[in-house]
Amino acid sequence: MQSLQTFIDILMKARKIHISFLDITGVLDTPMTKVDLKHRLHSIAFCDAAKSNPLSRRVCIRCKRRANEKAKRSKKPFGGHCSYGLYEAAYPVIIGESVVAVVYVGNAIVREEQTLARIRRTCKHTRVDENKLYNRLKECEHINDASELFQIAEIVADYLKAVYKKTPKQSYGLHWLVYELKRYADANFWTDISLQEVAYIYHKNEKYIGRLFKKEMGVDFHQYCMQLRMEKAETLLVQTSDKILDIALDCGFNNISYFNRVFSKKHGISPSKYRKTH
Repeated sequence: MQSLQTFIDILMKARKIHISFLDITGVLDTPMTKVDLKHRLHSIAFCDAAKSNPLSRRVCIRCKRRANEKAKRSKKPFGGHCSYGLYEAAYPVIIGESVVAVVYVGNAIVREEQTLARIRRTCKHTRVDENKLYNRLKECEHINDASELFQIAEIVADYLKAVYKKTPKQSYGLHWLVYELKRYADANFWTDISLQEVAYIYHKNEKYIGRLFKKEMGVDFHQYCMQLRMEKAETLLVQTSDKILDIALDCGFNNISYFNRVFSKKHGISPSKYRKTH
């Protein structure tokens, strides 16, 4: 059998749909079911533009949280438009009697007028530049019938179950959930992420995953993200001539004074002196 990643690559070839997963029990952490991080998240151009400020990110996260909760509770496929108007089909993956994952197939436009109306309404609330989203619509899949998305989701769900049952399990030396949180932080540390946000994404209790992460990583989630930001800042200070303000912003620090204070606390010197020294 082909790996799950190869299978979804074939399904998505020459199409603009996006297939992503919510992993609830670790079913995506075997050699044959492991998928790229972009399929663990809504890592597509339209969604990235929609999540361009903290408020808009919260709107998207709440929308996804409700979908995750409904999928786990109902155990039945369903679909609908997100806050910004794209259509997505959700298909729970059930092994035994438990929902072990959810397949999402989206980045689709079913009724363009409804999509445009939602973009206008939500952007007015979140202050996202609606023109940027309009420009991204050409990168979305236009379909006439949403049932096609459900058919794809069902095929992916069935393939995931078949592959998972036949492949040996693999250990990364970490609890699968800690491994996922680490991957998420590694890919998004420069944004305004929080443990609460990740708890919503993975449909887990915030306090539980916080304790689990600190137990296995030795630092809490916030400290780990801060370490990543500082390491990135150190690299940019030495290897580029970028302005210190730009480096601070690129590494997820929204306040230059805070960046200077945190950096000086770690190194005993300011970022500018660090650059000169190194």
